Amino acid sequence: MIKSIFYTRFHPEKGPTVLHQVPEGSVIPCPPSPTAQTPLFDFASISDYLIPRREFCDRLVAVCVNRHRVLGYPVCIHDGTRYERNEFIFNFSIVLEEDVEYSAYASVVRKLARLFRNLEEQGGFLSKEEGMEGLVIAGMEGYGGRAKVYALCEMIQQDLNNYCECMIPIDESNTLNLKLFPTRPPPAPVHGWHVPLSTVRLSSLQTSAWDLTLQKIIPHINGVNTVVRIAMLADTDFALTRKAVSHLLYYGCMILLDVFQFGAIYAPTADIGAFFADDKMQEECRRYIAVPHTPFSEQPPPPTAGIGEEPSTPAPHATFALPARSTMLHLYSTLRQGLTLKNWCMEHSADLGNIDVRRLITFGVIKGFLYRVHRYAIAAKPYPQDASTVEEELRVIKQQEKLWRAPAMSSGWMTPTEAEERAVAARDAALPSKNERHASERGLKSKTDAKQEGTEMKGADLPLARFLDGTHCLDEICAELRLSEKEVTGKLTGFGDVLFVHR
Repeated sequence: MIKSIFYTRFHPEKGPTVLHQVPEGSVIPCPPSPTAQTPLFDFASISDYLIPRREFCDRLVAVCVNRHRVLGYPVCIHDGTRYERNEFIFNFSIVLEEDVEYSAYASVVRKLARLFRNLEEQGGFLSKEEGMEGLVIAGMEGYGGRAKVYALCEMIQQDLNNYCECMIPIDESNTLNLKLFPTRPPPAPVHGWHVPLSTVRLSSLQTSAWDLTLQKIIPHINGVNTVVRIAMLADTDFALTRKAVSHLLYYGCMILLDVFQFGAIYAPTADIGAFFADDKMQEECRRYIAVPHTPFSEQPPPPTAGIGEEPSTPAPHATFALPARSTMLHLYSTLRQGLTLKNWCMEHSADLGNIDVRRLITFGVIKGFLYRVHRYAIAAKPYPQDASTVEEELRVIKQQEKLWRAPAMSSGWMTPTEAEERAVAARDAALPSKNERHASERGLKSKTDAKQEGTEMKGADLPLARFLDGTHCLDEICAELRLSEKEVTGKLTGFGDVLFVHR
């Protein structure tokens, strides 16, 4: 919100002077009047920045003073025949609160400066007003409403604050058009294991002018497929798919979820109390999670049509009972750390007769009172570095050795061999011992079924050690290696002493 707009220029005798301000008294004090207010800041302390020397004109200026931010764009018009001191320096500035995002207002200030510069160069719009008889400027008694520039400033502030745009005719050939475009925060990073869920009907917004990648991935965005799978189903490049999802996320057309798995753990957050107290959200949840039939229902599903038979159509007004509110709240309250969703469903199967479990969990994650507990793999001891890192260390050691070898030989000193010994020690430490290699091979072949031995050995050469630092969840590893969680778990446990931590 714009707190004030003021017009200041460099007076040949008085220096930086505020000619107009809206509202009255917002920049410099005014004589007692019913509409005057206390100045927001001390204008004299920042006047040198708003009316700078000619070298610093024609660029955006932002000054923070007294918890306010002043945006200006000083303009210098050089003309030795029209102006005293051969220059006319002015500035239309906007005052905002210091913590307000000001990128949208910066374009408004630039456009104001360009417009009034053109008006001044064409017909002296600003300089002629100062020569009018009876002109009352800011700080004088009776100020306000008589000058055209003051009226323009007043309309700009009111229209931008109320409508975020303005269209003000200035004369027969010039019109002021300004618009505040909303600024959105940058979207969250999009990874391959994220599941995009659309919040609007994208098919109704889609046109032939949309990007080709967007048009191909939209049919596969269903709240179940991950970004990696969407790229595979749509036959699009993964990097372009991520960028397309990021664009939809930026404009609020979708949100990102975690992969839904019955082997995952879900727990309530501190916001679950607000959900229990919000009757409107509870009714929304009841309508969202209710389904006519689930695998936990006591009644069998309606029979399907046989070959040659016409499928039976349900009654046009067929309805089914919504789950009880007490049942829904009880189900949410029983989710906890250490309990997988599969075991939770087995414990409460009697209450899930007409409740879609996926929707039940997804609703809580979307509203923020449920969160997914991820699983991380951590190695009990750090693994040796790869061969490329060892070779790089050897190269650096040899390079350092060359720096002192020539002076040492020329001075008659004996060349030490400590550098070579360190190089050999580093190389031997990086290579696993024979027993460790045999143990690793036995670990890869154990704990797997005979039918899956070929699949397990197929990815034995994958760089899994870099995922064992505790910063990569299993969803990320599965998406990176294109393997299931069971296969990834088997490969990670084959490395030896690996711990799995839920957090």
